[in-house]
Amino acid sequence: MLPRPSRVSTATAQGRRPNVYHRRVLRHLPVALVALAMTACAGTIPHSSATPTPSHSPTPSTVATAAPSSAPDTEQVTVTASGVGAYDLQAYPVAVLRNQASAHVATGVVVSFAVQFPGGTYSLTAEPVSLAAGETLAVTALCTDSCARATSTTVSVTVGGWETGDRAVMTATSATYACGSPCAGTTGYEGDASATLSGQVPSGTVLSLSAACEDSAGAIVGGGLMETVWLGGASAASSVPVLVSATPASCQVYATEIS
Repeated sequence: MLPRPSRVSTATAQGRRPNVYHRRVLRHLPVALVALAMTACAGTIPHSSATPTPSHSPTPSTVATAAPSSAPDTEQVTVTASGVGAYDLQAYPVAVLRNQASAHVATGVVVSFAVQFPGGTYSLTAEPVSLAAGETLAVTALCTDSCARATSTTVSVTVGGWETGDRAVMTATSATYACGSPCAGTTGYEGDASATLSGQVPSGTVLSLSAACEDSAGAIVGGGLMETVWLGGASAASSVPVLVSATPASCQVYATEIS
């Protein structure tokens, strides 16, 4: 689901300069919103997301699960990686989740972040998502002034329920990262993560795209979030604006349907 818009600082009497990155993300919204209005009567659309294999060992996290269903299964959602990307007055805390169940969909999965920055901690919650059996999905949320100069984040996860059955899952190629301006030589900057998405979802499906970028050691150093409309076909190229705290060695794009 699409994160609720967060207030982004603009130029003020104290001299803060306008935030160029946030305006870039907003330019994607009108197309998605018009397409959403045109497809409002299309009915329920299956959830979808990319399913890359994590390239590093799971990181500790607090994970709570709902009461198990009657069928035996590993009904647990784990955090395989977490981190934060920050630039200017904005930050994206990121958690990469994996549904360990082999036959059940995890629904109402909520990720709560506690973002650390010099002098304090700020808590925020991402929009709920659903994960198909065995699915991997990056979840993030935009934090503005309150997370300025963010350095790290801790993550907790709760699962609302478990359902039998299948749901559509999208896949993505490994993403390429292109830095924006400023690029190298600064602490924190912005760029784009681009990949090709594939999946069997109806034309007009509104998707939430997320991105997670890692350094050479596998630690998450950046992330991004935007929405787009699936125009049909078997695959499509997509690009997600990201904030990174250090130059990433690799990025991955994920997709899920907005309910």
